[in-house]
Amino acid sequence: MLAIVLIQAAGIVEATDNGEINWSEGYVLARGYGVFDPKMGKPEDILKARRVATVVAQRNLLETIKGVHVNSTTVVEDYMLKSDLVITHVEGVVKNARIVGEKVDRENGIVEVELMAPLQEVAKPILREIGKEKEKSRKKTEKEVSGKIPSAVVLDASGTDLKPSMLPRIYDENGNLILDLSDLIDPNNPKTMKIMKFVNDLNQILQDPELKDNPLVIKISGAINGRDMVVDGKSASKLKWLKVIWELGKKVITALF
Repeated sequence: MLAIVLIQAAGIVEATDNGEINWSEGYVLARGYGVFDPKMGKPEDILKARRVATVVAQRNLLETIKGVHVNSTTVVEDYMLKSDLVITHVEGVVKNARIVGEKVDRENGIVEVELMAPLQEVAKPILREIGKEKEKSRKKTEKEVSGKIPSAVVLDASGTDLKPSMLPRIYDENGNLILDLSDLIDPNNPKTMKIMKFVNDLNQILQDPELKDNPLVIKISGAINGRDMVVDGKSASKLKWLKVIWELGKKVITALF
């Protein structure tokens, strides 16, 4: 699947063959087309074309969702292949997707339908599966920490070629895995059932009250496989705070600007 990440004024958008993933706004979008005889243009023919366009858009939306990266090496489809729960949930999300755009080209006999599904809804069953996978090997998060707990964590990826994923892994500069964010998903703790948020506008960070209070900024120095993060030794020492922040349900944001 071809994927192009665009950092636009509107946000971080990953274009695919059949639609797009808006990581900033948190939704998946797909389009479908149906045709009718432009010479006739009967209302019932246009209605049939609309139904066809909707079915095609649903199919394209499903394909787009399957290609959403959970981390650098796995996509939603990988979880669908091994979990009936994920399959059922994702199909339900597609079925209930909202129509956000519709165009009727009477001159050429084409109906276009746009469907949108929330990315967080897609993520829910996957986060549960990840939590179950990690539950046996999960170590207890540090309960007692010295000093004031940060209000939020900002992972500053400016100047890198990092692309979005739900739960990226973090490596040191020697390629050693330091932290896998999926390890922090606990199905029994709703506060941990979340995904990374991405922004590309510095003002979005500066205007956030939680981030103004006492944020911790961790500099990302590079990317592995395009979607996993690399930090230097100094930044790696701060990751213990990220784990605490995640468990407490506070904000963790990746800034790409």
